[in-house]
Amino acid sequence: MVPGDQVVFARLDVAEALGIWRHATGEVIGIHEAADGLLALDVQFDGHELLRGYVSALFQRVAL
Repeated sequence: MVPGDQVVFARLDVAEALGIWRHATGEVIGIHEAADGLLALDVQFDGHELLRGYVSALFQRVAL
């Protein structure tokens, strides 16, 4: 994933826990290296605060 990519939640339970609509599309704003070489993403969903440092495995890139 790269900044500007559109993503949805791969883990719908996480979306629900955060109060974000299950099929909402967010935009990757930033990418960081997390522990063990994993990627962490900053993702913006309309109407919600910026999600900072969430493990990339929680999201799935939207194919255009």
